[in-house]
This record gives sequence, C-alpha cells and structure tokens, in this order.
Amino acid sequence: MKLKPIFWIFLVAFFGAILYVQTISYDYSGDDGIYAKFNRVTSKGLEEWPELFKYGSMNFIEIDPVNTSIYRPFTLLTFAAERQIFGEFDGRNGHVLNVVLYFVLLLVLGRILLRLFELKGLPWFLPVIILALYAAHPVHSEVVASVKSRDSLLASIFAFSAITIWMKTNGKMDLLKNLVVALLFFISLISKEESLPLVALVALIAYFFQRKTMLESVKATIPFVVPAAFYLVARAIILDDASGSYNSIINSILYGLDGGERLATNLFIYLQYVKLLFFPHPLSWDYSFSQISVQTFSNPVVWLSLLIIGGLIYVAFKGLKTRSLFSFGIIFYFASFSIFANLTSSLTIGSNVGERFLFIPSLAFCFLIVYGVYVLLQSREIQKLPLVMVIVFSPFLLAFVWKTIDRSQVWESNMTLSKSGVETAPKSWRTHAMLGEELRLKGNEINKVSPDSAKTYFNEAVLEFDQMNQILGKKASITQYNNALAEVLLNLGDSARAIPILEEGVKKNPKAQFGWFKLAMIYFQRSDFNKAEEYYLKSLQTSRPEYYPIYKNLGLTYLRKGEDLKAIQMFEKALEYREDPEINQNLAFLYTQAGNLEKAKSYQTEGGISVEETGFLLALKAGNDAFEQKNYSEAIIHYKKCEEDFQEFGGPEKYPSFFAAYGKALIESRDTLNAKSKFLKAYEANPKNSTVLTNLGTIAFMKEKRYSDAERYYLEAIEAGAEDKFNAYSNLGMVQLIQRKEALAAETFETALQYGSNKNVISNLYLINRSLGNKDKMEYYQKLLK
Repeated sequence: MKLKPIFWIFLVAFFGAILYVQTISYDYSGDDGIYAKFNRVTSKGLEEWPELFKYGSMNFIEIDPVNTSIYRPFTLLTFAAERQIFGEFDGRNGHVLNVVLYFVLLLVLGRILLRLFELKGLPWFLPVIILALYAAHPVHSEVVASVKSRDSLLASIFAFSAITIWMKTNGKMDLLKNLVVALLFFISLISKEESLPLVALVALIAYFFQRKTMLESVKATIPFVVPAAFYLVARAIILDDASGSYNSIINSILYGLDGGERLATNLFIYLQYVKLLFFPHPLSWDYSFSQISVQTFSNPVVWLSLLIIGGLIYVAFKGLKTRSLFSFGIIFYFASFSIFANLTSSLTIGSNVGERFLFIPSLAFCFLIVYGVYVLLQSREIQKLPLVMVIVFSPFLLAFVWKTIDRSQVWESNMTLSKSGVETAPKSWRTHAMLGEELRLKGNEINKVSPDSAKTYFNEAVLEFDQMNQILGKKASITQYNNALAEVLLNLGDSARAIPILEEGVKKNPKAQFGWFKLAMIYFQRSDFNKAEEYYLKSLQTSRPEYYPIYKNLGLTYLRKGEDLKAIQMFEKALEYREDPEINQNLAFLYTQAGNLEKAKSYQTEGGISVEETGFLLALKAGNDAFEQKNYSEAIIHYKKCEEDFQEFGGPEKYPSFFAAYGKALIESRDTLNAKSKFLKAYEANPKNSTVLTNLGTIAFMKEKRYSDAERYYLEAIEAGAEDKFNAYSNLGMVQLIQRKEALAAETFETALQYGSNKNVISNLYLINRSLGNKDKMEYYQKLLK
C-alpha cells in the first residue's frame, strides 16, 4: 500500500519534535525568566493580563524595565495562562510546550510545501526532504530548546497557518476568511514581530506558484498588509522611543558606524549567517563584541560576501521573468532575513549575530539546496531519483541530527549555557559576564552552608568578570556586572578593590541604589559611620530605593553614632515596610534609654529578648565589628560593657569566643596583665582552644619568663590542632632552647621545617648541632643559611 505524502509529513514532524525530547526535563535558562518568573505580570497568572496589551513587553521585567523595543503581548499572555493553570512556573512545562509547538509548526510547513510543489507539478518527496532537513537543522536549537523563544514558534505557527488558509482559496476569499487570515496574522505579529516579512512570502507564492501578475501578487497581500499596518500603528502608539535603548558596541558593533565600515561589517555578518546554514559549528547563544568585530574592505572575506550576495541577487533578478524557483528561494531568504539585516542605522537590532534569526530564513535555504540538487540530478538523467536524493542528503541529515541533539543539551540550565558560551564565543564580553554571574549566584548559594567551598566559585567569577572588562575596556564597562563583581570581591573579603568599582558605578549611574547601598555597608563595617550615613541617604535618593533595608541600616548607623532620636526615626520608618523583631528589640532598648518605658513596652514582644539583653547584644556586636576591623581600642570599650552582664545572658556556653577576642584586643593594646586574665577565663571555658593556649604561652614566655608554663601551653596548643603549625613548633622550640633542652629543641625545630621555613629556625638548628657536635647536620644547616 502506497503511503500518502501527508503521512510522511507527519512522520518528519514527529521526527523533528523527538530531537528535542531531552529538553522536557530542563529548567529555565538564558532570557526565559523575563517572560516567566522575573515578570511582574505573568508571575501573577491572569490576574492583570490586560496590562500585557497596554505596554511594551519589556515593561514588566523586574530588572531595568523599559517601555521600548518589543511588543509581544500574546506570547506573554500564554505565560500568564501557564502560570494560572499550573501554579508556580516550572521550566519543564515550557519545554514540553515548545516541543509540541515545533511539531505543529512542522506539520503546517509540510502542508504548505506539499501544496507549493503540487502547483508546480514536482514530486512529493522534495517537500518531505526539505522539511526533514529543516526539522533537523541545528540553528533551530536556540528557538526550540529555549522557553523564551516560544514567541518565535507562536509567530511562525499563526503566520504560516494564515498563509495556509489563504493558499487554499487561491486568492478567492470571502469576508469571513479574510477576517480569519487577518486575525491569525495579527496574532502572529503580537507574538513576535519577526513574521512581518512573511507578507512578502504571500506575494512570492502568488507570483511564482499561482502565476499571478506582479500587480495581482501585490494585491493578494492585502489580508496581511492590513493587520501588519494596524500592528505597526499600535506598536508606535504604545512603545516609547527606543533611541537610547541600544546605543553602544555592548549590544551591536554597528552602532556609531557609517559608510564603508558599516557596509563592510554588515557584509561580513551576512556571510557568517550563510556559513552557519551550511556548516552550523560552533554554535553560540551570543556573538557580542568582540566575537564579531568592525570590518573594512581590506578583509577579503568582505569581498567574498559581496560577490556571493551580488551573485544571488543577479540569479534572483534573472529568474523573475521565468518564475524560476531559484529566484523564489533567494528572494524568500532575503525577505525573511531583512528584519535582522541592520539595513539602516534606525533599523539596527541589539545583536550582532543570532542563530534564532535564521529560524525562517533557514526554510528558504533548505528549499534552495534540495531543489538545486534535484535539478542537478535530473539534468544528469539519474535513475531512481527519490532513492538517490535520500542517499545524497542522508549524511547531512545525520550530521544535523547529531549536532542538534548535542547542542540542545547546553540549554539544560544557566550554568551549562554560560559555560558553553565561553567555549564557543570566547571573545564575547556577554558570555563571560553570564558565566561570572552564574558562578556568583552558585557561590552565594553554597556560601550559606560552606563558605570555604564558595570561595572557589567566587574566585572563578572574578576571573570571568575581569575577562569581560578586558574585552570591553574601561569606556564601555557595564555597571550592572561590575556591581556583581564588587559583590563577589566583598564575599572574598577584598573591599579595597570593590570600593573603586562601586564608586565608578555610582558615578556612571547615580540613580541606581546598589552601589550606594554596598558602599554604605562597607563603611559601616569599617566603623566610618559618617560615610555610611552619607551613602545610605544617597541610596534613598535613587530611582527605585528599597526602603526597608535602607531605613533599618540607617537606624543601626545612628545607633552606633549615639544619635538615638534619629535611630528611632529610621527604625520606625523601616517598620512601615516590614515587621522585624530585631528592630522591635532595638526600639524597646532605645525608648528605655530615653526613659519612655511605656513606648518601650509597646515594642517588647512576649517571650522576646529583654531590653537589657538587647543592650548587651548591641554592645557585643559593636565590639565584634570593631575587632574585625582591628580597631582594638574601640572593641575593648564595647567588650567591657558586655562583661558586667556576660554570665547573666549566657556566659561562655553561649558565647565561647568572647574572652578569647577580649584577650586578643587587650594584648594588641599592650595590656598584658588584663589580657592574661581574659585568656585564662577563655581557657577555663575551653581548654582546647589552640589560639588561647598560644597566647597564654606567649605571655608566659615573653612577659613573665615562666618558661616551663610556656612550654606546657605551646604543647597543649599543638595537641589542640593549632592551625599555624610552623609557628606553633617554632615557639615550642624556642622555649625549649632557652631551658637548655637542646636535643629536644632540635627535634621540635626540625618538625617545624615540615610546615615552613625561616632563617631563625635554620640558624638555631645550625647552632644547636654545632653545640651538640653533630657535624653533618651543622654543615647541612650552614649551607641552607648561605
């Protein structure tokens, strides 16, 4: 039984969808979030769906919303409906839907191709091979494997469905069908504007396949031109001017170019697209500066591109009169690609190259290649032409299948996507920025449970952000990612490098809160409360300040400055935005200090911390902050306040490191007597604290000359697992040597050399061995000293 062509179309459509079946378990990646979980309207389901049609589609994203660039309300409506139906957003639902939509699109395209080749009296196996090649082409992986690219799939389905209905009528449509076609095409446009050039495809089909005159072919587009015009008018009314949205090389290297450089660069880019159609490797989600760089006509590749494009235009023009299908395919390619071609400065898009831009043009490419091979083989009078065609295209199809399956895997997560970007587009600033950001986020997540493990991710993030800045240069640096770099540096404890980065950021964008807020936090930690106050106040003057954390931190700043009334004002403002038990405790304490016990009582919570304990905790935190900044004199002042109530509020069981830190602050302030008393209390609380034991040993050795006690403390410190083993054994060796225990000291110093080295240890070993008559060892250590 001979199978109908539509069965083969169904089989190819199923085959194309199956290539992406592995993606249905993937999470969101890339820009998926701007349509889903990071979108303030779709994340509420259908609660505010009319808003999607009132504003631009970038107006609803959480980070830097703008009412410019794109108007795709129908696509966003599908995300809102998904949220309404399934509850919380789940990337798996989006990936399943994309695979289904790709299957539907392939069915629609297959029916159109069958009809076109039927009109030309050409064999049915040609559209099947064209569709198979198209279905497997790896450049589609970005569209099908990225949930956000649902917009391209929807736009294509509705546009080609409208064309299918129009083709069936052969141009003889009643009012109802005209309305249906117009509605479908309008939905396509409000899904994504890239279907706009398909108006030209309607005219091409009418001229080349339905054999209408050029004028009749133009008239045939009216059911498509009317909704297109309505869309463009609506878009112009709704969207703001986008002149400032994409205006630097960070988005497209064509900005600022004109004349020969612009033309040469465009020609170079056009050839990159052609190369990706023939040889889709390597593939990347991004081709930003400087993966693609400015070109001139001194580059022979530019001339090659000009020659190829000129040749194609010539073939297309020459075949117009004879209605050659080569002419149709070439014009279809140019028309569908035109919206991404950066033809003028005003039409420059915010991307150098995008594989997703070939989603429709690749159909024209597959048409030309398959039809071209068919004509060639037919001219040679090849027997069993269908079988030969299958044999010819099978290796290419298999290669495309392998590449598509392999490429779709990188869309599993943001981490896999960003890593692949750095590998395939290592000169792009954006690939390094995304990987740096993903490493930062991963580091933040791990930092909650394992700070040491997180440092690996933070260090790698710094390398990626530095690579980004090296590519961009200082003049084109991006505040958003430099702020992320500063945050990573702060997590690594490198505030010295973070500060100038943040300062540069607030200089470039003084209306953004992040830089001011982070600078304020740094200066607060450094106990520079005047600077902290200044920057927190500037945070309030930014375009979208987060009032709760700013007011809370201002309250803490005034508390540390002793300006209690201002602290109360700020804390109470913070409570207007969020309830916070810590703020309530601080207010209870402050009102108690001010003598307003009734007000203090209103902020006390049942079972909460008392006013007295709040004061103790504030003093303890202030002391610890000063200690971390090595401001030991201030730390001592606060620790002294805590000492009176230390036992009452938990003592060493609750705060085991208190006396160790107190003693360290005192010894750094040269108050050895008091330091020893604190270290002894710390020793009582924890006799296995190696730091405390080392400090007690040093006091006994250096200050009190009680060498046997010093030796005992140093030995206990080693047994307790002293971190710096070299110094631990060096100290023990010195105290043994001063007690004339030369042989024992020699063994200890030799153990120290297993962990490090310095001249003092080697010199002591030389002198000890000379004293003991160990000539070989003496000479050995003497050589090390030279």
